[in-house]
Amino acid sequence: MREQEMLLKELAGMIERQEMLSKLTESHVLEGYGYSETQCIDAIGRMELPNVTKIAEQMGMTRGAISKMTKKLLAKNMIEKYTLETNRKEVYFRLTEDGQLLFEEHEKRHRLWEKRDTEFLNRYPSEEVDVMLRFMKEFNVYLQQKIEELS
Repeated sequence: MREQEMLLKELAGMIERQEMLSKLTESHVLEGYGYSETQCIDAIGRMELPNVTKIAEQMGMTRGAISKMTKKLLAKNMIEKYTLETNRKEVYFRLTEDGQLLFEEHEKRHRLWEKRDTEFLNRYPSEEVDVMLRFMKEFNVYLQQKIEELS
């Protein structure tokens, strides 16, 4: 097997195991919410005056995709719409009580994930981590270009 095939196989295995670990460590609060929905909740929870455009920019998604997602999150009572007294046309979002609970649970899980995987990466010298980082950045750019070509 060529090195490229072996690398792709290892990347696929890593993704599968990350998903498996996420499911095993996931709180019941996060059940029923996809990755993008959870990331959207996270963006709204961190952002000042989050609207469709700002969320789309933050998440690297289209405004149309964010509109669909916010409709789902509104229906699930995770977020609510509001406008400012000074501008009734612009619609913003904020977390509901349930949305805040999901936001906090996601943040807690993210911290645990970061701690766990940082412990692993600390085994490697910074030069090797730099090579892996460069690879991942370039591979993500490549994948994003393929997504845009197909969209």
